[in-house]
Amino acid sequence: MKIAYIAETLITNKSAYTHHVLKMCDAFSNKHDVCLMIPSKNGSLSFKNLKNNYLFTSKKNFFIKGILKFKISNFVYRIFFGYKVAKDIKKKYYDIIITRSLLSSFFLSLFKINHFLEIHSEIKGLSNFLINNFNFINSNYIYKVIFISNALRKNFSKIDNKKTLVLHDAIDIKNFKKSATKKKIKTVTYVGSFYKGKGVELIIDIARNLTSLNFNLYGELNKELDNIPNNVKLHGHVDYREVPDILSKSDILLLPSASYQLGRSSSVNIANYNSPLKMFDYLASGKILVSSRLDGICEVLKHNYNSLLVKEHECRMWVKCLNDVLNNKYNLKKLRKNSIKTSYKFTWEKRINKIIEVHKKMKRTNY
Repeated sequence: MKIAYIAETLITNKSAYTHHVLKMCDAFSNKHDVCLMIPSKNGSLSFKNLKNNYLFTSKKNFFIKGILKFKISNFVYRIFFGYKVAKDIKKKYYDIIITRSLLSSFFLSLFKINHFLEIHSEIKGLSNFLINNFNFINSNYIYKVIFISNALRKNFSKIDNKKTLVLHDAIDIKNFKKSATKKKIKTVTYVGSFYKGKGVELIIDIARNLTSLNFNLYGELNKELDNIPNNVKLHGHVDYREVPDILSKSDILLLPSASYQLGRSSSVNIANYNSPLKMFDYLASGKILVSSRLDGICEVLKHNYNSLLVKEHECRMWVKCLNDVLNNKYNLKKLRKNSIKTSYKFTWEKRINKIIEVHKKMKRTNY
């Protein structure tokens, strides 16, 4: 099959958005021809960089069509980009079209082109105006609106529930190897963004109270952190290809998201409906996962089954939980086993296969 995937991101961006887009394209291109349509400053992209930064495996069946990014306002360019990709797709046949751009979905619907629309956050600005005033999102040309969590889907009451599909983020299992379990727990790890709401300050507070543990924090530092204790080490940004090995050398993995959390380039609170990519990496590593108890996260993580869940930003509760782990008050072997078991339910292959299954069903019913 021929797949067109549309995204409003520059591949040089290190965001979770970019990671998700590339992993979806990678999964599709293992068996299908994939054309990724994105903004481009120069139209070129190194496959070597994709492989190094994102563990991208496909090459032969993967193509990129860059839509030149002019020196105009972002608002105007997004309209131009949405129109341009829809116009280009109308000229060439694709079996499945998926877009992460609501504006391109609007133009695809105007051109009467069937497609899937993925929504990963609440909508504001022009996109929100289009939904509220044109109701195109319920058009017959959108097969399904895909959400990354049930918590997010509930925020879109104007969309017919029958048109929605919930597909959480996912993991590439083959990148993770089973590692030996150490007798003594020493290493606590966080991998991810450092911006507000991700819980980095909370981790530092926890470390001050648990001096017997070593805390390793990996991520791009976007602000100075004060009074870092000696048992905390900041490693800076690492390419995704290094993450499986980092996690394999850890004992406890932290996901301390706050209930108020802004996206990298967004003014929207993403905390309660988020489906963090790192959560699936953590699960696949088979380590002890300790996480905040938030709605989107709790659709995947279950307390004392595949993880330990803590009330979001109460440091004393996190310290107590980690002390309980150190004192073997939980069945750690069971937690590790169920963590890996859960990760197999959320692979990129299963995610794309669900989209293909829905597509075939829609075609049979002449939707």
